[in-house]
Amino acid sequence: MALKDLSPRQMVQITGAWLDPERERPRLVSLKRCAPLIDDIEEAHEGVLKSHRRQKKADDQLSEIQQKLVATDQIHDRKARGAHAVLTGFADLADDAEDAAIYLEIRDQLFAYGLKFIGASYSDEAGEVKLARDRLTPESKAALRALPTPGGNLLKAVQSWFAAGDELGKLDAQRIHLSAEDRPGAADSPGGQLRARNRWIKVVRSVLQMLELEGADEETARRLLAPLQRETAKAERRRSGGKEETDVEGGAPPDAGEPAINEGAPATGVD
Repeated sequence: MALKDLSPRQMVQITGAWLDPERERPRLVSLKRCAPLIDDIEEAHEGVLKSHRRQKKADDQLSEIQQKLVATDQIHDRKARGAHAVLTGFADLADDAEDAAIYLEIRDQLFAYGLKFIGASYSDEAGEVKLARDRLTPESKAALRALPTPGGNLLKAVQSWFAAGDELGKLDAQRIHLSAEDRPGAADSPGGQLRARNRWIKVVRSVLQMLELEGADEETARRLLAPLQRETAKAERRRSGGKEETDVEGGAPPDAGEPAINEGAPATGVD
């Protein structure tokens, strides 16, 4: 039986039937060599469910963070470009050379290297905001406050740019933290999908070995093996259909194009 070709959905269908008190669990419990494996079966079954539950939650959180990053970055870039343009414009419009020099000096405090940082990574943009905030003097803040803009003054606009940069840094740190947690493909991640998958395979192989040693009657063996035989046959047909599906065991990946696991749905087996 090609256990490595089974999808997570098929896995929980099989062990769900074995663990159901109304179906095959009593037969497993009645076999002295298989009964001690019930706890292992439950742990492996729950491991597959939990790994996919955690992954969906992480994916949802990452998607939400990414959307916030894009929206915040738009504010960051717009406010930075606007502040740079306004200071340049006031310097060009000033008839007093000293006033023009003040506007250009403030611009250079805020944008020491121009607008090159726009379009950089989120963390770089956040870092540039910290540097710009530190360079801005109290006198420059007072001058910015005196320059009118739609909806307020230029200091308010610069502070909006700073706030957006700070938020980019926080959101990007959250994104990196989530991305570093259990992800598909990280075979050594505790509780990861591949680890849960391989644990399930080992437990099921143990059940098959004990069932063979048990010498169970034909009806009991048929009932216990039927769900497994049916699902492995499906997996084999799927593999033969030309769909390449690989994991660390050489079989189907965690999701393999299967529908999401419905933890509340009853497992289907042979009745």
